[in-house]
Amino acid sequence: MADSVKLPIERGFGITDRIDKWWMQPFWMAFALIVAVSYTALRVILWDGDIQYDNHRVTSPIFSPDVIHLFHLQTPSWMNSALLVLWIPFGFRGTCYYMRRVYHRVFFQNPTACVVSKPEINYRIGYKGETGLFVLNNIHRYMLYLAIIILSMKVFDVYQTMHFDGADRGFGFSVGTLDSGFGFSVGTLVLATESGLLFMYVGSCHAFRHLFGGSMNQWRGGLSGIMGAIHIKITNINVNHAFWFWTSLAMVFLGDLFVWAVSEGVIIDPYWIIF
Repeated sequence: MADSVKLPIERGFGITDRIDKWWMQPFWMAFALIVAVSYTALRVILWDGDIQYDNHRVTSPIFSPDVIHLFHLQTPSWMNSALLVLWIPFGFRGTCYYMRRVYHRVFFQNPTACVVSKPEINYRIGYKGETGLFVLNNIHRYMLYLAIIILSMKVFDVYQTMHFDGADRGFGFSVGTLDSGFGFSVGTLVLATESGLLFMYVGSCHAFRHLFGGSMNQWRGGLSGIMGAIHIKITNINVNHAFWFWTSLAMVFLGDLFVWAVSEGVIIDPYWIIF
């Protein structure tokens, strides 16, 4: 077998023969992730706004599920549900196969883009993949199981927005003549959209796909045939995994801004009573 030959490549950060704006995508990815992490930290630690099930019908996606009030946990006054549960969505997204590619390229420059030279230090350190510190990425499938639990609990959040108790706990105004009952509001649509996008993101996950037929050598009739068919369907969704990643992430913050604005009286949340 012939020895492998390394092709000559000009080293130096960002050196490339590409003439397109290759740096635009990694720049906006880095910007979006930095803003998302910074906003979440400030929101959870400084601007929590006491948005929870006991005093608001619509709960912010960042503070959902509101486990403190859902399970009547005894916690310090400064504690909120986000501090207890955010490690799950952060852990799931942070170990996501697509996310690994993003931060390896954007923050660690391994490399920033195809046929673009990376910093000299990266050549000396080398790429070690999922070893060393990044061996933690191997917990992704376990984070998936926890993420499925969180996603399932978000169904309760949507239901919560559809139950009106007269005063509506300070949210919005009634379009109909009744002030209590069962119906829906703009907040219902916001949280339903956020939950739907999260479902598509989790449902298009590589590890989720592996649960259905990924461990089978053959897909024959019976149960294995059903699992194989599901595996193929999820594979078709998996093609757009990056799209579901970014849209679901954006909707978390758009939903939070909506709930925060309503809770502060900046906007209203109109609702319609069905019965």
